[in-house]
Amino acid sequence: MSGHLLSADRMLSVSRALDQRPESPSLVIATTILQLGLVVVVWLVALIPAALAALTMLAVTLARGAFRRSKIRRAPGH
Repeated sequence: MSGHLLSADRMLSVSRALDQRPESPSLVIATTILQLGLVVVVWLVALIPAALAALTMLAVTLARGAFRRSKIRRAPGH
């Protein structure tokens, strides 16, 4: 039982030491930039295929409309 208490006390003292250690501002900035960059990359990877699919469907729809015969007929006698 005392072994569990010792390890818990040791973990608590290590946790306190880590809490009291000052953070490096440059490391915080670098980590933040990397995280934001990763978020942007994930969004782009998700959005680019969807945007390409939407543009393809738009182009196909416009091409069908351009090559379809018009239903407007000429006036008689012209």
